Amino acid sequence: MRLKAVQTLVIVAASVSLASCNVTSDVGGLFSGRSDHAEVRGDMPPPPSSTEVTGSIAPRAGAEPAREAMAQEPARREPAPQVSAPAATAPVLPGADGKDDVSRGRALFRASNFAEAELAFDRAARMNPRDPEAWLGLAACYDRMRRFELADRAYVRAVAINGTTSEILNNQGFSYLLRGDLPRARNMLTAAQKKDPGNQYVQNNLQMLEQKERATKVQ
Repeated sequence: MRLKAVQTLVIVAASVSLASCNVTSDVGGLFSGRSDHAEVRGDMPPPPSSTEVTGSIAPRAGAEPAREAMAQEPARREPAPQVSAPAATAPVLPGADGKDDVSRGRALFRASNFAEAELAFDRAARMNPRDPEAWLGLAACYDRMRRFELADRAYVRAVAINGTTSEILNNQGFSYLLRGDLPRARNMLTAAQKKDPGNQYVQNNLQMLEQKERATKVQ
């Protein structure tokens, strides 16, 4: 009886010891010295919120201040590169090119717009004082405007630059023809014909001169 009682006490003690061990408890509880499962799971950090992984600008725990400041700044847009427009070609205005003014003066002269032609030739002569075409055109305009004194000055400038060409002699002969100075007109036109016998302008002026001379004899 005494032996059985001792065995029963041993079995009861072993059962109590096994119940206190609780081998299904959390491993973390064993190393922390805690046996309360709820307390062990409560110490674990919660999962990150969905807003933090989708670009939330709220400060994060442990984040570096500089990075947080950068996260809070709005995105900066780089300025669009400036594309320089091609430079526009400046138009040639009246008086900007002597040769252009000579061409304009000739066109105006053929249209019998002698006053405007004189302005164009005058601009050309001022820009290129050594251009005989500008002075010759200017003299022709003065002839048609019957400003013969100015015409003579322009002829002198043209001769000083280019010499006594058949063209200049022809125009001077026509100038004297307009003035009614037939002897001088004859001298100039004859000299022009000698330099350029086939010049049609010289021949036409000589024919006009002969008509004037015949009309003068009749009178």
